Amino acid sequence: NDEEGPIETEKDLITSFLSERADRAFTEREIARGVDFSPAFMDRTRNQLGAFADGLIDFAGDVAATTIVVNDIDEALTELVEEGIVTTKQIETENGTSIYYKLA
Repeated sequence: NDEEGPIETEKDLITSFLSERADRAFTEREIARGVDFSPAFMDRTRNQLGAFADGLIDFAGDVAATTIVVNDIDEALTELVEEGIVTTKQIETENGTSIYYKLA
């Protein structure tokens, strides 16, 4: 299944990001901003746009690809939690409840 590639890559990237900061927990957004997903991101855009994606991604394509990566991060985190590799904790904040992720 071709779809498993990026998710597995992102799971590895997320796991290494969290393991380097094992004493801290992060929101999904912080993980998305903190992890360099560009290898997975570039593979994905190159597949969809062909050779055009080698550094020449238009703004709309960039936004769409970023959205794809965010969806993948969400899926990757869900799988890591299900596998017991990552734990979650709900924290009450001023803006409601935030879910924080931490290496198990």
